[in-house]
Amino acid sequence: MNPSKYVFTKCLGLMLLLLALLLSTGCGAKIVRGASPVVRMTELHHEDNKITLDLRMRNLNGEQLDIQTIDFSLSVSEKELFAYNGPVDTSIVANGTETWSVEVEESESSRELLNTLQIGEVKSLPYSLSGSVSTREEGNLYFGHEGHIYPLPGRPGRFR
Repeated sequence: MNPSKYVFTKCLGLMLLLLALLLSTGCGAKIVRGASPVVRMTELHHEDNKITLDLRMRNLNGEQLDIQTIDFSLSVSEKELFAYNGPVDTSIVANGTETWSVEVEESESSRELLNTLQIGEVKSLPYSLSGSVSTREEGNLYFGHEGHIYPLPGRPGRFR
């Protein structure tokens, strides 16, 4: 093989490899923006005619999520246990998680429903958590989750 042809073939191969490398870096990860947070109930307890709900909010975005307000309802066995609409004023770092609690007055029907679960008349109750958060940058972001509430053994009035 001719030496100049050999050098040309090697340089061409090297340039194609470099071009492939540059093109693949152009397809890198993009920062996620505008994704709704993942909101889950971590614990619920009732005591002294009050219900306290602990929520875990996970930010799926690649940048900080500044939440100003939250509006949600928690339904159990297709009956609204309670609804909440109010300020949160919290920031969740990019790809981070925050825990937030809300306390509301307990209604007679919600007390009866949770007591049936506590005394073992039923093993679990289906629930639905749905609502939205209002953010400074993205506006309203909606979330929802369905699952089952179970009593926490040895912890009266507490559910997960």
